[in-house]
Amino acid sequence: MSAEKLIQNLEKLLQLHQNLHKIALQKTESLKSENIEELRELLKKEQMFVQAIRQVEEERITLTVEFLNREEELTLSACIEKAVGTEEEKLIVISKEFTAVMASLKATNQLNKDLTKQALQLTSITLDMIMPQEKDFNYNKPADQTKEKQRRSFFDSKA
Repeated sequence: MSAEKLIQNLEKLLQLHQNLHKIALQKTESLKSENIEELRELLKKEQMFVQAIRQVEEERITLTVEFLNREEELTLSACIEKAVGTEEEKLIVISKEFTAVMASLKATNQLNKDLTKQALQLTSITLDMIMPQEKDFNYNKPADQTKEKQRRSFFDSKA
């Protein structure tokens, strides 16, 4: 069997991963600029690409089983070993591009994770500064507990 269909599938999968990386880069900019609406839209797009990748990956598995005539070790390396001539060269190029895209995607996603974590920490610190702290942390006698100690809020609910 020729590897042509498999190569076309891998090129499609590679393109989807490249598009996913572009979205990850846009997410980085949205996180930096604190543009929540844009971030929501990018998350929707990202989910669409992830779903498309799942579908194409299932097709890749089927094509790889047909190409390798086996059910185990369905790796790109195994396909390269079996391929010959220009098909082998194409698979090697695709393998290198996949490696680069995946490394970039991983690094970008880690940066986005760190930016998100920092934003959440900043929000938490800001809320802690705004909200007054309770002064008495010790256990009180039951007689003292009848008085309700209410936390004063920064916001007036009657307003």
